[in-house]
Amino acid sequence: MAGTTLIEIREHIEALAGDDGEFAVVCGRTGERPIPVAGERFETRAVARTAARATEQYRAVLRRYDPQLRFYDLVVCQHVGGGSRSRADARGGRTSPGSNAR
Repeated sequence: MAGTTLIEIREHIEALAGDDGEFAVVCGRTGERPIPVAGERFETRAVARTAARATEQYRAVLRRYDPQLRFYDLVVCQHVGGGSRSRADARGGRTSPGSNAR
């Protein structure tokens, strides 16, 4: 568990993030990058998965104050070669349609 308050959870996610990571946390349905991981990058898939779990925890706490807060199906996405192509990895190892998974 990353913490019990929104501040503690956000600080945990920020500590996991790095400037040059190639992994991000996104919604598998919409491609959106929800708060608190919007704009954050992570160096490894495992670290990004940890951030995804912390994001779910963060949003669950936030939902106590706003029951209408949007739900996201969070996945880890690898940005290949800095281009727009990406490969999403849901926690079960699924890849997005049309991905170049090997």
